[in-house]
Amino acid sequence: MSTLCVEFHEDDQWLGGSIYIDNLLAALSVLPSDQRPDVRLAFLSSSKTALAKRLLAHSAVEQNQSAAAYSNSVAKLRRLHRASIRRWPRIGRFFRARGDEVYFPVFDVTQRWRRNLYWIPDFQPLYFPALFEARELGIRTKSMADIAGSTGLLLLSSNAAMNDFRSFYPEATVMPRVWSFCSSLEPASQDRHREVLQRYDLPRKFLYIANHFWKHKDHETAFRALKLLSDRGEDIFLVCTGLQADRRNPGHFESLVQALETWGLQDRVRFLGVVPREDQLELFRMAAAVLQPSRFEGWSTVIEDAKALGRPMIVSDIAVHTEQVEGLEHARLFKTSDAEDLAGAISDLWPTLTPGPQLDLEQEAVKRRNSVRIEAARKFVAIVEEAVAFSRTV
Repeated sequence: MSTLCVEFHEDDQWLGGSIYIDNLLAALSVLPSDQRPDVRLAFLSSSKTALAKRLLAHSAVEQNQSAAAYSNSVAKLRRLHRASIRRWPRIGRFFRARGDEVYFPVFDVTQRWRRNLYWIPDFQPLYFPALFEARELGIRTKSMADIAGSTGLLLLSSNAAMNDFRSFYPEATVMPRVWSFCSSLEPASQDRHREVLQRYDLPRKFLYIANHFWKHKDHETAFRALKLLSDRGEDIFLVCTGLQADRRNPGHFESLVQALETWGLQDRVRFLGVVPREDQLELFRMAAAVLQPSRFEGWSTVIEDAKALGRPMIVSDIAVHTEQVEGLEHARLFKTSDAEDLAGAISDLWPTLTPGPQLDLEQEAVKRRNSVRIEAARKFVAIVEEAVAFSRTV
């Protein structure tokens, strides 16, 4: 079996990427050791954070590396090496690949001497270029085009992303493959949610949005829907977690808060900021429903977390969301960015929604997730082995 080198850089501006790796390692860890690749973690950031320690604890991860391999100085050297290669790609001719080692996730083509499994999380820069600074947009679009024109395998997160890829790059030479992760969240003890509810001073029944306050996440539509409901005499409480700064749109969060104050809804929405993953788990479990209004996703972590815990969902009808909730009984779609349609969906469902945790639904969801996760793990292993086999032929 080959070796999978997972290059990990923890970025507080993109928690979804970190959770993706956590979910991948959790999936691989459910397979017997002889049915999965050896996994080596290569940190480009600190290996001492809570998340890094959680990644290292997965059984699929090689446990016999020296302490020096996880030092901050080695992580710094890896970052310097990557930056140098990106700036002067020609020095790559002096490097050679190690055996049957596959690197993932790889976001550009500057290290062609390795066996790379490329990853394009989504095609948001091509759909919403105005949300990106010119330099960042240029880097992202060039990297995507370079990958499309390269050889090897490219991982995409959904069939919707595959359709996008074929539309944007009809002459692509890279071989795209779809792999969709599922959440590794597990229900905690039956009583911990009470402590979380009390600590954050939350009402017993609420809707929950677990998105960073980035413009494309479209909190605005959710807040406008609350305004419409309030005007009709329907008071709904909403809890929001996530980073409250959008480096691409400074002032976005403040404008949302100002709108709530103007509408007199500041007491109906609670902003908790970035909370520990353990607390977020309990918020998912307690929510009467999880609300996902986003205008664009690669493969929504929020939806996968809600699915893993059996929570009802109200989600925008973008293609990837429709794909993710297909066949789910407790998922309601609304027209993307349509506050009136969202308000109608909430109004219809609110009287029937029950605050969690609901242990019977959680147990059913865990069984369903465990089955899906095993198949997902096997599919990822097959993609890794295909990447190795392909590299031997070129």
